Amino acid sequence: MTDTAIPAIPGIESFVVTPDGLGTSLRISIARPSGQAAGATSGAPSVVYVTDADYSFGTVVEAARMGRYAGEVGPAVIVGIGYAEERGDYAFVGQRRGLDFYRGPRRSLDMPGFGTLELGGADAFLAALLDTVAPEVERRVPEARGAGRILFGMSAGGHFAAYALTQRPDAFTGYAMLSPALVDFPPAPGDEQMVAAVRALPAGAIPSGTIVFLSAGAREEEPGEGLAAASIISNAHRMRAALAAHGVSTALAIFADETHISVLGAAVTRALRFLVPPPPGTPSWQAVPAHSD
Repeated sequence: MTDTAIPAIPGIESFVVTPDGLGTSLRISIARPSGQAAGATSGAPSVVYVTDADYSFGTVVEAARMGRYAGEVGPAVIVGIGYAEERGDYAFVGQRRGLDFYRGPRRSLDMPGFGTLELGGADAFLAALLDTVAPEVERRVPEARGAGRILFGMSAGGHFAAYALTQRPDAFTGYAMLSPALVDFPPAPGDEQMVAAVRALPAGAIPSGTIVFLSAGAREEEPGEGLAAASIISNAHRMRAALAAHGVSTALAIFADETHISVLGAAVTRALRFLVPPPPGTPSWQAVPAHSD
């Protein structure tokens, strides 16, 4: 037996960057496009930037690879944005993501069971993503240069995806807002600040061809659910209407009997199918006739 460090997911490159003004170091992980199923056509990859990589990078990578193998998803470079200080128990990321994913001003929020969270700072995180992370990814992965960029965010990360859309609508060609918290915390029922921010964008601000996937679990607004007051399902519908008014192509999926946490896997798979479709002519394994004796 050799005592050599082997990545949990094969074919992953990881490195650390320390963006100016962010106040923490980021662990960046890259999964290049996987091998394709026999007979599949090639195509230029999309670059999927996954916030909350400490929670969801593996889920997105494996869904993209399986989707590619089955002919349901196109080639994609998956870029995970995590934290260098996270050790696997979510202690660091659980505190840090509020600072990076919610727009300002800086404020504190008492969350029963989670302690006091500090919120506000999405402007610095967006700058780190666009000015430090993306250029370094494109330096290491030449095929990412000029490719369409897609931003994935769940919950607070969905808030950040909406914020990025309002601040730099030219930076990404597609967005996945998975169970997005489209309110400024602490929430009041019915508040929809990020929806209002999209409505307020001037005509033509969102480039033609931008696409957005929205999703939620059907149980997310039930009494007793932790984020029921954030009106995640209702605001996802409102966001879809606001985007449609700007001519944005959208898809919205509400998954039966899923909660804010349990919905992640299904939402990621559906988002990839919508945002990273296979090139024309790619056969799906569903189209392969079954063998008979």
